[in-house]
Amino acid sequence: MEWFSTWSHWHWLILGFVLLIAELVLPGVFLLWWGLAAVVMAGVMALIPSVSLTVLAISYAILAIILSVVWWKYQHGKDKADQLHSSLNQRDHAMLGTRGTVQQIAPNGIGRGHFGDTTWRIQGADLQVGDLVEVCQVDGITLKVKKVN
Repeated sequence: MEWFSTWSHWHWLILGFVLLIAELVLPGVFLLWWGLAAVVMAGVMALIPSVSLTVLAISYAILAIILSVVWWKYQHGKDKADQLHSSLNQRDHAMLGTRGTVQQIAPNGIGRGHFGDTTWRIQGADLQVGDLVEVCQVDGITLKVKKVN
């Protein structure tokens, strides 16, 4: 471990670029922040060469963790916001406003409706076979529909 005590700003810079290059090869965005923290430590060591390696190593770990957590919080919030506006893999959102026809209906208002290339369980008021309906709500596997005039 003696070689570790002789680290200079060049070692931090090499570590940073190795991590940044590894980020290009490996999936994810995790190594980007650890590499960026190493580059920042190289800059600190170049400006203030008297800083001890222990302080730099602890500062590196703290900075890398802070950058990673800040990015994760930002990206997690962005993903949640984007998911609200997407109907990808959310069949209930995709079905809202879809029109279909009633194939079967029971007196209690529950039946089957044909939408696109499949049939769904439907529920609505005053429906008869052959009525054109529109989906206004999704409740589990049941489409809540209303009659379209």
